[in-house]
Amino acid sequence: MTLDEAKEGEVLRVTLLHAEGSLAQRLRALGLGEGETFTLLRATRGRRVFYVRTARATAALGAESARLIGVEK
Repeated sequence: MTLDEAKEGEVLRVTLLHAEGSLAQRLRALGLGEGETFTLLRATRGRRVFYVRTARATAALGAESARLIGVEK
């Protein structure tokens, strides 16, 4: 499952990060690296933006980025 398939309020663990380069670095800096846990706070209507809270930050991710983050409950 990827982040864009998760439900609001779920606590998730990153299993695989499909991003590369600067995007991968940014996601890891936010606390979204492999093995990290976070909460999906909410997704906008149409699921184009996903708001997440990690141990380090609260961030908004676009749908394309969310599809690159493999997660499990």
